[in-house]
Amino acid sequence: METSRSDTSIMTDNSASNDERKYAPNTISRQEFVDSIARMAGEVWDFHNRFKVGSGQFHGQSATEIVANRTSILNEEFNELSQAISEKEGDDAVADETADILFVAMGHAEAMGVPGIEGIERVTNKSATKTNATHAIRPDTGKVLPKTGKPHKWQ
Repeated sequence: METSRSDTSIMTDNSASNDERKYAPNTISRQEFVDSIARMAGEVWDFHNRFKVGSGQFHGQSATEIVANRTSILNEEFNELSQAISEKEGDDAVADETADILFVAMGHAEAMGVPGIEGIERVTNKSATKTNATHAIRPDTGKVLPKTGKPHKWQ
């Protein structure tokens, strides 16, 4: 793929910004993080089973139809996070609302059944292939983006 002038200038500007970023090691261990997420995923499954709202109830519906019916739950959680931030409710409230979003998003994946699990696998695999050679961090948003292509995402 040929890189346009705008791609090159965007990438160059971003590379300089990435070099200026100061790395700080993660404050929790990989195992602690993975165990916490795995425990939540198990509870999402148990919660859905307990309240009979899991993937089994959606026979015959597409993944899109399932998520469309659940979108209001996720919107509510995003609104609660926004409120916790804007009203300066503190780190615990922000952490809890962030976890609520993750819980509901995991619930979306479980409710979709196989398509949800396949989506998790695709996104996980895609993220695993990103490297510092192919991607950079957009300084103003913190989003990891490809260094070439998709120049509109750098604006």
